[in-house]
Amino acid sequence: MLSSAPAAESRGMIAKAAAAARGSRSYRFFESAWMAFSHYLAAGAYSGSDTILLPAYIGWSPREGSGVFDPIAARAIHPVFYRMSGSLEIDVDHLRECIEQTSARALLIVHYFGYVDASYGRVLRLARDAGLEIIEDEAHAMLSDLIGGICGRESDVALYSLHKMLPVSAGGALVSNRDGGDSAAAAQIWRHDLAAIAARRRANARWLASAIAGLEDEVVPLRPVLREGEIPQTFPVCLKHADRNCVYREMNAAGFGVVSLYHTLIDAIEKRDFPASGLLASRILNLPVHQDVTVPDLECLVARLKQAL
Repeated sequence: MLSSAPAAESRGMIAKAAAAARGSRSYRFFESAWMAFSHYLAAGAYSGSDTILLPAYIGWSPREGSGVFDPIAARAIHPVFYRMSGSLEIDVDHLRECIEQTSARALLIVHYFGYVDASYGRVLRLARDAGLEIIEDEAHAMLSDLIGGICGRESDVALYSLHKMLPVSAGGALVSNRDGGDSAAAAQIWRHDLAAIAARRRANARWLASAIAGLEDEVVPLRPVLREGEIPQTFPVCLKHADRNCVYREMNAAGFGVVSLYHTLIDAIEKRDFPASGLLASRILNLPVHQDVTVPDLECLVARLKQAL
């Protein structure tokens, strides 16, 4: 026999508005992501007695140094690198070995170019089971986090680099899923139409993926399929035969702002130990997909790329 009691009485009351703090995150604003990471390491009293697990694909440039590695080196923290594939996917078996064979305190995950690793969920579980702190470098993946909602939520902290995704000259943020912070960074971020920016970046990446498919003998997209929630920072490709440095110079001389992330690996990553990383660093080219780029722009870019190849 069905109960005649009201649903609210048998199942509990529902308030008109949410009052609990579930789902809240704190944002601390810094001049750069480098400074945000430095602050996190200092606040956690990281030192030479600590080990951090890092992906074996971290770059350096004369102008910017290495944004993610420099704070680690500055505190003399011991780095242990886990292997990445030639398409920048985490070698989960090697990461497991690194966890088992070291007494690491933290794991750093880098979401390269805004794309999230296919093994991301497995990696999070490995780290949690081992009791590691999880740090997500989202310098390229801020929108995959904020709009896509596919990263950044289950780690201890995430790092944003505002100028790599938004039309601002500088700025970084430390996003914590644990402590309180100020609202300055949130104000910097949310004054932009993030949904529109994300939609344009996704549309541009899809267009490029289709156009580049006709150059398969010369160019291999690292991420040919844009998964749900991924908001790309750039569109990464690997050149099969052409000299990457020559193509880079020709494209930029013609007015197409391509980059190579990362053309030079940090010295701590030995190429003989990580050959896939070394090979990719010598062949990678990142094509622009930001919100100012139109389809006619991309048509011109692809036509010029064909000439350069």
